[in-house]
Amino acid sequence: MEFVFQLSAYDDPALDRETEALLEQLLEARSRRALPGLWKVTDGLSAYAAKGTGREKRRRRHRVYGGILLALGVFALVPGLMEPRVPGLIGAGALAIAWGLWSLCLRGRRPPASLARGAAEEKLARMRNLDWTGVRLRFDQQGQSTSRGEEQGTPVPYAGMQAVLESEHAWLVVYDEARALLLQKKDLTQGNPEEFLPYIREKIGK
Repeated sequence: MEFVFQLSAYDDPALDRETEALLEQLLEARSRRALPGLWKVTDGLSAYAAKGTGREKRRRRHRVYGGILLALGVFALVPGLMEPRVPGLIGAGALAIAWGLWSLCLRGRRPPASLARGAAEEKLARMRNLDWTGVRLRFDQQGQSTSRGEEQGTPVPYAGMQAVLESEHAWLVVYDEARALLLQKKDLTQGNPEEFLPYIREKIGK
């Protein structure tokens, strides 16, 4: 099975919102892998906070979420700042602390901007400034290969990929803590788009 992408300009306005959402998913996934026990408690408390009705339900939810997010932020940020630093944990910790403080102290005001928003804006700005004419990506049994005319890029085996996430118009292929590639679904020229996500996840074992 093969999937071939003919890359094009990243000019779809929907990518602004979707890239932010994909990066938020990535931050949460990394936080859950790093702190599975704390997330288990978080999910249980979230279910408790959902009980009740009206104002009582909202107040309870804010208190529980605020405490959970602050705890998550501290537990993620401290190890993330230790050498060697882990950008994923640092980002997840800072985001959790910001939302925790808002939930406990500032509810009723406008929530803080998503930490992923800045990263999404930076990533899209960088990709929108590049010329993608003639760039082809292929995913086959061996992994990912890149070409532009006669020029061949460095191949990436599936062992060099960490995850793949999906939104309505794009996929995000994650290689490591600092590198990820946004692929537009409209650029897929060979292969069934419904099969891409399960195929790549099976290959990388995620």
